[in-house]
Amino acid sequence: MSWQTYIDSNLVGTGKISQAAIYGHDGTLWASSANFNPATEEIKNIILSFDDATKIQENGIRCNGTKYYALSHDDKTIHGKNAKKGTEGVIAQKTNQAIILGTYCEGTMPGEANIVIGELADYLRSVNY
Repeated sequence: MSWQTYIDSNLVGTGKISQAAIYGHDGTLWASSANFNPATEEIKNIILSFDDATKIQENGIRCNGTKYYALSHDDKTIHGKNAKKGTEGVIAQKTNQAIILGTYCEGTMPGEANIVIGELADYLRSVNY
């Protein structure tokens, strides 16, 4: 399966994730949905925040030009809420080699979006990605 298929089928195709991308730990883009182009600096900050979340705690999470408040984070998951539209959010999951990044819009519960991203992350971890 191609990386783009994971975006189109397993993430955006569920109807729970509105935009998504998969990056390597070095910030290299593997695949993304249409019109989802987070800046290099935004991706770098998200990747670094898995080890040290100080920056996102203080300044929030920036993704695709949108600011999100950091709600929760650990060494595998980062979750944020849109600073202007509290019903929207961003989720990032770290696997062995990849970062899965997705946003969700009004109508999707945060838990539903977490499950979609988490299931793909769990699968990729199980096959050492």
